Amino acid sequence: MTDKDYRSFPALRWPLDVQHQEVNSQKILVLSCPLGIAEQPLGLHAATAPLLQNFTGKLSIDEIQRRFNPQGCTRELIEELIELLDKHLFLDSPRYSAAAERVRLEFLNLPQRPAFLAGLGYSAAPTALAAELEQLLVTSPALAIQPPQSSLLGLVSPHIDYRRGGACYGITWNQLRAHSHDLYLLMGTSHQYSELMFHLTRKDFASPLGVLPTDRTFMEQVAGRYGLVRSFADELLHRREHSLELQIPFLRHLKNTPTIAPILVGSFYQMLTSGKAPHEFAMYEDFISSLTEACRERLETGSRICVVAGVDMAHVGPHFGDIEALTPGYMQQVEVRDRAYLEAIKAQDKKALWQHIAEDSDARRICGFPTMYTILDLFERLQLQYTATLYDYRQAVDYSTGCAVTFAGMGLYSK
Repeated sequence: MTDKDYRSFPALRWPLDVQHQEVNSQKILVLSCPLGIAEQPLGLHAATAPLLQNFTGKLSIDEIQRRFNPQGCTRELIEELIELLDKHLFLDSPRYSAAAERVRLEFLNLPQRPAFLAGLGYSAAPTALAAELEQLLVTSPALAIQPPQSSLLGLVSPHIDYRRGGACYGITWNQLRAHSHDLYLLMGTSHQYSELMFHLTRKDFASPLGVLPTDRTFMEQVAGRYGLVRSFADELLHRREHSLELQIPFLRHLKNTPTIAPILVGSFYQMLTSGKAPHEFAMYEDFISSLTEACRERLETGSRICVVAGVDMAHVGPHFGDIEALTPGYMQQVEVRDRAYLEAIKAQDKKALWQHIAEDSDARRICGFPTMYTILDLFERLQLQYTATLYDYRQAVDYSTGCAVTFAGMGLYSK
C-alpha cells in the first residue's frame, strides 16, 4: 500500500494472533505476531475490538467514523489507533512490509534454523536439556509396551509443549531407541496461514544438543519435481514453527548424527469446503507425487526412512471459539471421536480419515489432520503396509480458561 492508502483505508495485516485476556479485572485485546516480525505484543482495551473489525482496507476512516459516531468515536481517535498499530507493526503498511522483508531476508541468509524455543519451551543448556529428556524417556510407561518385532516406519508424536505433553513425548520417543534409520522425514503442522500447502527448507536445524543436518539432496529432489518457487516461497514459516522443533531435542538426544528432511503441511480447509478429495487439487497431487518419487528412489538404494509426524488432535473450548463451556462429559465425547480418528490411522485408511473429518467439517479442529492424511497417502503410494501401535492418548484440559487440546503417540511398524 502507498502511504496515503494505508492511512486513509486502514487494514490489519496478516498473519496476526488476537486473544481476549483479563488483566487486573480489565478485559483487554492482545495482538501478537506469530512470525516474530513484531517482537512485542500490543494490548488494547477490549472496546476497540468492534472498531478493529472494520480495519479491512475496504472502508475509509470517514466511513468507519460514521459507523461508530453514536458511540462517541472521533476521527482523531481512529487516527491515533492507526498510528499505534502501525508503530507496533500490526497494520498493513509500508513500515510493516519493510520489516517483514528484513526478517525474511535475515532468515533466508542463516545457514541454520535457530532453536527458537530453547530457553522458553525447554532448557537451552545442553546438560540440563539432556537430563530433562532422559527423565521423560526413562520414566516412560511405554517400557512395558511390546511393539511388533519389525522395523519402525514412522512415529506419530505430539507437538504440544513439554509441560503438558512431556509424558506422551517420552512414551513415544522411547520407542526409537531400538531402531536406526538413515533419514528422518519430519512432517509437521504449519500453524500459520499461507496460500501454499507445503513448505520446505534446506536449512539444518540447530538445537542445544547439536545441529541436525538436513539432507539437501533429498530436499532438492522433492523441490525439483514440485517446483522450487512454491517449495520455498514461504520458508519463513519454519522460523518459529514449533511442530517440528519440539521433535528435534528428542531425536538429537537419542541418535548421534540424525539426518532430517523437514516439511511443514498447511491447511486442507479449501479441500474440505469444496467437497473434493485432495488428489483432485493439483497443488496436493504435484507434491505427494514428488515426495513419493524422492522417497522411492531413496528406499531403492537400501536407505531406511522413518517418517515422524509432529501433530496434535482436537482443539476445543471457548478459548478456540466454541460457545459451550468445557465439561468432563463433553471431553468424554471428544475422546470417543478422537479414538475413531486414531482407528482410521491404525487401519491405514486415508479415505476413512478424510470422511471422519469431512462429516462434521473438522468441528474439533484437528490441526494434525493434513499431515496425517499426507503420510497415509505417502505410505499407500510407496506400497508400504504398516501395523500401528497406539502408545498413549491424552487430553490437556483447563476448565478455568476453556482450553482443551488432545494428542497421542503412535508407532507405525512394517508388516
